[in-house]
Amino acid sequence: MMAGGALQQTGIPVPLLSAQEQQHEEEEEEEEEEEDEIPQLPPPLPPSHMDSEAVDSRKRPLETPTEAGSTKRTNTGEEGEYFLKVLIPSYAAGSIIGKGGQTIVQLQKETGATIKLSKSKDFYPGTTERVCLIQGTVEALNGVHNFIAEKVREMPQSSQKSEPVSILQPQTTVNPDRVKQ
Repeated sequence: MMAGGALQQTGIPVPLLSAQEQQHEEEEEEEEEEEDEIPQLPPPLPPSHMDSEAVDSRKRPLETPTEAGSTKRTNTGEEGEYFLKVLIPSYAAGSIIGKGGQTIVQLQKETGATIKLSKSKDFYPGTTERVCLIQGTVEALNGVHNFIAEKVREMPQSSQKSEPVSILQPQTTVNPDRVKQ
């Protein structure tokens, strides 16, 4: 040992410290270790403690209840009008449209709904069914839907006539002696 100091294992002289100085140095080491750790954030304050006039960091300000009601998009057209999409089998589309479109025009007049059908070869992807878009009140949508469902039920699923099946037998000659065997 040297005077006024102590040797560590490495052989470097270290000055002797009083108890207070040693405690102070230990506290500094702990603070340095804490700096290396990930800092912990304090828990967020409950909403009642937040200042109502504090600046909001969001890019868009919050909507007031009156604005929220007027800017929201809905699936309705005018007040009380709704849209309905229905897939119609291609074999039933002609009876729904009618000759020269007479049936669909009459249906629109009776129900007050607007009815649009996709073009004759414009099928819903992966099917052979056409898309029918109906716009109107709930009562009008129900009326048009019931009419379409009735037309689909009336139409036979296969519009082709089935041909008679005949069984063909091969013509072979058989030796009568072999038949007895």
